[in-house]
Formats: sequence, C-alpha cells, structure tokens
Amino acid sequence: MRHLLKIGLVANIFEWYEFTVYAYLADVIGSLFFSAENSGGKLIQVFAIFAVGYFARPLGSLFFGMMGDRIGRTTPLKRSLIMMAVPTVLIGCLPTYQHIGLLAPILLLILRCIQGFAMGGELPLNGCYLFEASSDNSKSLLCSIATTSMNIGVLFASFTAFLLFSVFDRHTILAWAWRLPFLLGLPMTVAINNMRYAIREPPLKSKSPLDSAWRVLKQPFMKAIPLVSWLTVFGFVLVVWMPSYLIHFLNYPPSLARLIHTFMLIALVPLGLAAGAIAHFWGYQRLIKFGVVTTIILTYPLWIGLQSVTFGRALATLLLLAVVLSSINGIIMETLARQFPNFVRCRGMNLAYTLPVVFLGGTTPLICTWMIQKTGLLMFPAFYIMFFGLLALPAAWRLKPIENALA
Repeated sequence: MRHLLKIGLVANIFEWYEFTVYAYLADVIGSLFFSAENSGGKLIQVFAIFAVGYFARPLGSLFFGMMGDRIGRTTPLKRSLIMMAVPTVLIGCLPTYQHIGLLAPILLLILRCIQGFAMGGELPLNGCYLFEASSDNSKSLLCSIATTSMNIGVLFASFTAFLLFSVFDRHTILAWAWRLPFLLGLPMTVAINNMRYAIREPPLKSKSPLDSAWRVLKQPFMKAIPLVSWLTVFGFVLVVWMPSYLIHFLNYPPSLARLIHTFMLIALVPLGLAAGAIAHFWGYQRLIKFGVVTTIILTYPLWIGLQSVTFGRALATLLLLAVVLSSINGIIMETLARQFPNFVRCRGMNLAYTLPVVFLGGTTPLICTWMIQKTGLLMFPAFYIMFFGLLALPAAWRLKPIENALA
C-alpha cells in the first residue's frame, strides 16, 4: 500500500509541472526563440508550438496503451517518463534564436512533439496500474490521488515561476535564468523514476486479437468519452482559462484574480481526495451522477456570482464550482478503469482520456474567448459547461456500481 501511495502521489506532477511552466514562461520563450521582426505574433507562435505538441498525445496514447495491454503496465510507465523528461531538460539547454536562428524554434517544436507523444501515456497508465495493483478497499482513494497529483504539479509550477520572477530581473531571466525551471526536471525525473523502477507488475488476465479488442472497446467508449469531454471542458475553463476570464472580461484586478484562483487550485487537492473517499463508501457512479446533475443545475446561478468583483463572493463561487468539478475529476481514473476489461484497459483508458483532452482542452479557452468577443455574452462559459453536462448525463446513468471491476 505504501509504495502505491508514493506512485499515486507523484503520478502526474511532472507532466503538469512542465505543462504549466511552459505556459507561465510563454512571453520569455517568445522573446528568445522567435525573430524580433515578428514581435506581435511571438506569443501566438509559442502556443502554436504548444498546440502541435499537444496533438501528438493521441499517438502516444495508442502506442503506450497497446504496449501496456500486450507486455504489461510497468514498462510503458517507465519509458514514457524518460521520453517526457529528456526533452524537458534539453529545452533548458537549447541555444536561442540569437545564436542559431530558425533552427531554435524548429528544435523547440521537435522536443515539444516528443513530450506530447510521451504525455499520452502518463496519467491513464498510472490510473490503470493503481486500479489493478490496489485492493478493493483502496482503489477509489489511490486513483483519486493520481488525478490530484495534477493540481500539485500546477501549484509547484506556479510557485517555481513566482520564485523565478521574484528573485531575478527580466534581463537576467532572458540571459540564463529561464533555463532553471526546465533543468529542475532532471532531479524530479530521477526521484520519480526510482519509485517506478521498484513497482511490481500486476498480472494480465487475458489477451485478445487486435480486431476483437477494438470491438470490445466500442461500448465502453460510448460512456467514457462524454464523461471525459465534460470533465475536460469544465476543468480547462476553471483551472486554465479562469484567470484570463476574470481579468480581461470581468475587469478583476490581476492580483485579486490570481489570488482567488490560487486558493481554488489549493482547494482542488483535498476536494479530489475527498471524492475518492466518498466514492469508496457511496459508489463512484452515484458521485458522477451528482456531479453531472449539479453542473446542469448550479453552473448558471454560480456564474452570476462571478460577475460581482468582490473577493469573498468570487472565492465562494469558485470553491463551489471546484466541489462540483472534483466530484468527477477525483474519480475519473477509477471510472474509466471500471468500464474496460483487463485485456484492453490500458489502450481504452489512454484513448478515452486523451482524445477529449486534446480536441476540447486546447480549443475550450479559444472558443470561450472568441464567443465572448463576438457576442458580448459573458455567461457563455457557463452555457458551454452545461451543454457538455447534458451530453454526459445519459452516459452517467448507464454506469453500473461494479461494472468490470473484476474483469
């Protein structure tokens, strides 16, 4: 149990640390890796490279998922970590545009694509391993720890970026200090890799020909995809895009918006763990039904609370939204694992989680921003979240208490 707890805790810290650090340093990276003549579009170019790397994730999900189903879960867990860590450290060593010209953004793009490919095998693989290696009494909690580690990674990246900009001036950051957050990935990788090399392989209970495996995946996908789509839209609005919404559209002071958002990110950690504990006693399927129904009913009135630029009301609103989000985010790995039988569980979980994240995660902030700019409808994000909640409702009602738990 203790070694599973360690694996769950560090499961996704590195991925979301790297993800968030790159976003926080986007302005710096744009200044260093792109031509000065294109200063107006530097930020767009930085996030374009980010997006291209993101779209490599489904290939990684398929590759590592099939590997996990055919030769076991631990091998892809170890390889995906190394494949993700090496490019992160190399980004911290890259020469900039000033030194090698156009080759600098090309190398950055290649390294980001390798990272994206490797990230396709991280969180779902960890969730799959923890679900199968843990006892029935600890499955819900351990799977919730794996997803909660994402929030810890975001917080760690936020703290690292805060220290960077607090300790160094912009000239020093552009000269060399920008490399430090990426190079920090090296000791993190060594520590996580040592834990993963000690893990034991749970037995594969059966194998199946490739054509029959894909037939088995079809029905579980019909339930898993709508649920993960809802989680992705809700999560990216609340976790990734919310500060921009508060600052640019609701005219919150930047310091107030970031403070409120940081408190919400901190709250997501215990809320995710609480969801795992509740799911153990109440049943994961009931908790997901609660999350979907409350999303549809409460998102609009809660969103109205954000329109008032006051600390207490905005914080209470975001915390209540975080409770609803955690009702599925904390147990999504257990939910996915219970939908797929053992011999296709790796690829099923990988693809069911990654495809909505890739196609909805990257586009949700863009769609919300564009729609508000075009229509002036400040409540559009609430309607967007509610729409995906409605799509997830039939899937939530088709979940069974112990579906495929022993498969």
